[in-house]
Amino acid sequence: MALIKLNNNSISAVSALPSSITTGKVLKASAKEFASTVNTSSSSFVSAFDFTNVTPSGQNSKYLIQLMGGYTTTVSDKYMSVRILVAENSGTASVIQSANNRDWTSYHGANNAYLTSPHSWSYLYTPTNTSSLTRLDFYVQFASKNTSGTVTFNTVNYSSGTLDGGITLSVMEIA
Repeated sequence: MALIKLNNNSISAVSALPSSITTGKVLKASAKEFASTVNTSSSSFVSAFDFTNVTPSGQNSKYLIQLMGGYTTTVSDKYMSVRILVAENSGTASVIQSANNRDWTSYHGANNAYLTSPHSWSYLYTPTNTSSLTRLDFYVQFASKNTSGTVTFNTVNYSSGTLDGGITLSVMEIA
């Protein structure tokens, strides 16, 4: 096997990244687990679960928000959209939006049969006022979109009662 050399040094001689590469630092990681069945047939967004009172450990941070896992189901031309709202300092919750001022969502659906899939949603959030931030609250919502019918945000007690769909909402504070 060939030995890789960086700047004419062996790999063991490299002690840091070059100064031109900026890196962040994870200041705090917080997570909430969710394992309940939630359904809706509403085309308006409804609450799935909340993760409140996430307290920052520093100032001027950004937050990597990730929603992962679970066991979503949609059947027979049904589609589900998932979004997250955030409230700063116990204020009014606002939908996280893209640069085009549209809701930042994930979308699950089945064209004509049955679809099960895990959630996969992430966003790098920058608070509106990072220097005076004392608390963040997150609200996960979902809706039946495109067609009428029931969609399932998560399922527990499936596979003959031996499995639960487990969802994790994680928030990493990055300096």
